[in-house]
Amino acid sequence: MRKVACIDIGTNSVRMIVLDPEMSCIEAEKYMETTRIGHGVDGSKILSDEGMDRTVDALRKFKDLALSSGAEKIIAIATSAVRDASNRDVFLERVHELGIHVEMISGQEEARLGFLGVAKGLADSNLVKAEDNVLVIDIGGGSTELIVGNQSGILYSHSLDIGAVRMHDKFVTEDPVPLLEQQDMADFIRQAIKPELDKIAEYDLKMIIGIGGTITTAGSMALEMDIYNRKRIHNYYVPLDTVYQLNRKLLSQTVLERQKHKGLQPKRADIIPCGFMILQLILLALEKDGITISEYDNLEGLFFDKG
Repeated sequence: MRKVACIDIGTNSVRMIVLDPEMSCIEAEKYMETTRIGHGVDGSKILSDEGMDRTVDALRKFKDLALSSGAEKIIAIATSAVRDASNRDVFLERVHELGIHVEMISGQEEARLGFLGVAKGLADSNLVKAEDNVLVIDIGGGSTELIVGNQSGILYSHSLDIGAVRMHDKFVTEDPVPLLEQQDMADFIRQAIKPELDKIAEYDLKMIIGIGGTITTAGSMALEMDIYNRKRIHNYYVPLDTVYQLNRKLLSQTVLERQKHKGLQPKRADIIPCGFMILQLILLALEKDGITISEYDNLEGLFFDKG
């Protein structure tokens, strides 16, 4: 069967998975490079030369990995930071020169692909019934996707312009993060999420599921992983209190101190408190005690949709 490489160019990182129809998704390795292409985009609306350079280098590396893995097709999407940038065409042309075509997708399409991946994981795990409604939360670098649905499809979705990188760039100026900056960020997030969560609260939700780097990091830190293990993370439940306790400590530390935590990728140490704060406030607003992690996300969704 033909192998396909699926690539997601996010605000904070570039990720890739190589799959074929006969493979178990959870057995496949995911590759990730932190490139921070979205740094500063919230304010400037411009992709920096440095961010584009890092991302193009990562894509060149991923293309070589994909071809050496036997991939006959490469599908790539770009999300929040690229779609918000006024100079996105410059970046897309540079990637095109590598022989990779990138589709710039909307927040709604990003949500749809993420839910498609999660739905496949749920079908394989039997955690909920086909008719049960679930909420999928995807906290990225530039945006947060909220999707309600069941095995029949999506019932409601919305993309919010809040993400770990975007909140860091907007509010954090000191290290550790001062209490006033924490409060300002929390107030902004509460205001941004309230209208959507009021709508979502009307659904009978059987489970809250999280995808993306912020939420998988919560799991890997809770498990104190020396080496990231997708099988252990998939379907792992992280209590809200665990996220709160982790973030309370992180916010009081410098970036260098945070980098020593097991389960936390050093390049994510500056932005992870912002991602955790978004997660905390969503769960608190919905009066939910925790979140179940899915390793099936928009990469798997991209494969099932277009592979």
